[in-house]
Amino acid sequence: MHLLISAGPTREPIDPVRFLSNESTGYMGSRLAAEALARGHRVTVVRGPGPEPMPSGARVVAVRDARGMEAAMRRLAAGADAVIMAAAVSDFRPARARISKLRRRARLTLRLVATPDIIARLPRRAGGQVRVGFALEGGAVVPQAARKLRAKRLDLLVAQRGNGAGSPFGRRAVHAWLLTRRPGAAAPAVRPLGTVAKAQVARVLLDKVEELWYGQHRMRKAGHVAKT
Repeated sequence: MHLLISAGPTREPIDPVRFLSNESTGYMGSRLAAEALARGHRVTVVRGPGPEPMPSGARVVAVRDARGMEAAMRRLAAGADAVIMAAAVSDFRPARARISKLRRRARLTLRLVATPDIIARLPRRAGGQVRVGFALEGGAVVPQAARKLRAKRLDLLVAQRGNGAGSPFGRRAVHAWLLTRRPGAAAPAVRPLGTVAKAQVARVLLDKVEELWYGQHRMRKAGHVAKT
């Protein structure tokens, strides 16, 4: 398979020296890439400016902000058998980035606009493709994640609890669930993963990606044989 994986944060510029971002390091994306390479797959990573190194063997495309990440993902998605959107894209960006450094002042009003929902806007590839998203939720994690799975037309979604003690970013373990779309069913299948290391999340997720991808191929092959 060829897997396209996004990783890390984005930085949305306020002026030439300041930006909006989050604490993502790119570690989840790096574990996904390493696991996919270990299984013999080809991997392309579109990565924001996080500190985690990507594994050797992966093609890495560096981007800075959400618009740059969307452009790279749109350019590369057509050649991928699976798209895994693991990046923590900043939800907002300044409506207008200043071309010169803002001077310190007592008050400053910064108008923000939403960044693009990249995985939801990617064109779908003819011939099949597995689509995977990540969601960091507070409160009722699974119902909120299930709504995102449907709205974004994903095959799989990793939901993580975001209101526990400490940040879920970096090399910390996460409390997670794996949601799988069930064609014709109103609700997805939900597999609780408990509190797990991100390397384990990568293994479980890629098991399911491979199951879906090779299952699609078997069904298409069987349909072709039946027709002939």
